[in-house]
Amino acid sequence: MNFYYSILQAKTYFLFALTAIALIPSSSLAQSADMNFVISMPDPAKHLYHVEMEYRPAKVQTLDFCLPVWTPGFYSIMDYAAAVTNFSARDAGNKPVKWRKTGQSTWEVTAKKQLVRIAYDVKAINPFIANINLTEDYGYIIPGALLLYVKEALALPVTLTVKPYHYWPELVATGLNRLPGTANSFTAANFDELYDSPILMGRLEALPVIMVSGVPHQFIGYDLGDLDRVQLTADLKKIFESGSQIIGDIPYKQYTFLAVGAPQSGRFSGIEHLNSASLIIGNKNLLSPRNKVRFYNFLAHEYFHAYNVKRIRPIELGPFDYSKENYTNLLWISEGFTVYYENLITKRAKLMTEREVLDNFKESISNYENKEGHLHQSAAAASRAIWEMEGNPNNRNAEALSKTISVYDKGCALGLMLDLKIRHERQNKLSLDDLMRGLYQIYYKQKNRGFTEEEFRTEAEKVAGVALDELFSYANTTISPDYAKYFAYAGLGIDTANHWVDGQSLGISAGMNGNAIEVREVSWKSPAWKAGLQAGDQILNIDSEKASLVVFSKPLEGKKEGDQITLQIKRDGAVKDLKVILNPWQTKTFNISPLAVPNSLQTEIYNSWMKN
Repeated sequence: MNFYYSILQAKTYFLFALTAIALIPSSSLAQSADMNFVISMPDPAKHLYHVEMEYRPAKVQTLDFCLPVWTPGFYSIMDYAAAVTNFSARDAGNKPVKWRKTGQSTWEVTAKKQLVRIAYDVKAINPFIANINLTEDYGYIIPGALLLYVKEALALPVTLTVKPYHYWPELVATGLNRLPGTANSFTAANFDELYDSPILMGRLEALPVIMVSGVPHQFIGYDLGDLDRVQLTADLKKIFESGSQIIGDIPYKQYTFLAVGAPQSGRFSGIEHLNSASLIIGNKNLLSPRNKVRFYNFLAHEYFHAYNVKRIRPIELGPFDYSKENYTNLLWISEGFTVYYENLITKRAKLMTEREVLDNFKESISNYENKEGHLHQSAAAASRAIWEMEGNPNNRNAEALSKTISVYDKGCALGLMLDLKIRHERQNKLSLDDLMRGLYQIYYKQKNRGFTEEEFRTEAEKVAGVALDELFSYANTTISPDYAKYFAYAGLGIDTANHWVDGQSLGISAGMNGNAIEVREVSWKSPAWKAGLQAGDQILNIDSEKASLVVFSKPLEGKKEGDQITLQIKRDGAVKDLKVILNPWQTKTFNISPLAVPNSLQTEIYNSWMKN
């Protein structure tokens, strides 16, 4: 059922949340800055945020005030500036200052005197995790979609005051450091910190504060639904403890999950941030046996990004250029290793089984090996191409998309193989954990920067104690990995043989998009693939009969090998027929199972790796 709490209960949650937030240590930064923002929302029904900013430039000059075209954690070019209206500029005496819009996301202002005051409104009608939204019940802000920057001031400290709608509680949930003695005024050391700190406010609910090594962690959300709060709080503590123990250090003063519930089951999306993560979660049956492990892995993934991406990172991932794409070849480490670790974190927290972990690894490998893309794109190339995948996937046809892979899946497999390789070469005395700790200490703690490709490889080979030519060839080329060798290090076998699939199966994964049946995936070399069916197609009829999802979950009844069926589909608004010949095709299972007689080192590696 949906969770609706009474006004009295709501007040209790809000008061608790405010008390808990007040305990969070404040920043040691100065309480004033050269760049100051005030965000208000006097009438949420109009879906408008009002922003006022003041800037004191070092000298009189012409200034370019810009809005980012992307937000950290979501590798996509966005047109945030299209939502900006009612722009104005004034001086310290409140007199109008000359300005003009010089680009899609740029406003040029002539600063006659040192203080410049800018005001504008931003339409907020997009309930997407990488955008801004404002309703009569809650407000969600990605700062990069709302707050302007001046290029020469990106490294300067910033103050931000948020004024929630007056009918809401005062609680503003964010990872930003609160100014002492204020309700909702915050500081950021620079714009990278500001843009990496989303904001959630409204009719919120805060779960109890979770203390890990003396540091507060929270889960705060809007419309969380029917989940078991007590169970989630207890399990979150295990996830936080398990994840932070990998590195052995907590680099933030607070951590917060900011969640917005959506009326659906089993779906969630999120973006990692410096000391928070913003989430959209299906608020029905979230902790059911079917959904719980996937949800906990998702939370572990976003949490571990506080280390891997935000502190342990390729050198290209900060400081950022917010006017264009920020390319790197190493997202297979940043995203893929995080997929690998989400499984280990949840397993070490005793929230999933060994079999579930191995099945997830099997799925990651199968996801790219059983697609044509693994013949064409390396993990390094996929890392650069993720901007195309996230930003403009619809601008490429199905043939182009079929030549891609996921850095999440391939990177997970590479992280797994590197971990087992290190354990094997070091007689189980070292592991990938040691490499991650070393990168954290050297490049985050000591050098305060990201690593280059060469530096990552050097550190990996130091920990492994051997050259890693083969493994890095798997990352940088389309050479097929020797999975059997790496899994054998842990006393495991993996089935890489081709197996025939019954020709009565179409090879389609489909789901509902509104009232339409939409193709999610088409198995490589399957009858549907050979007939030209593409992801995103809507299936209307099968042999003149209305299509249903049940048809795609099992072999076609009454059909035999060699039969032909007609799929009526809708693609790009046009209806067409596809002729499908039901012939068998080959695929690989990548099933993982124990070796019959593992040696002592293999057993030791498996036990420390999987049983912890």
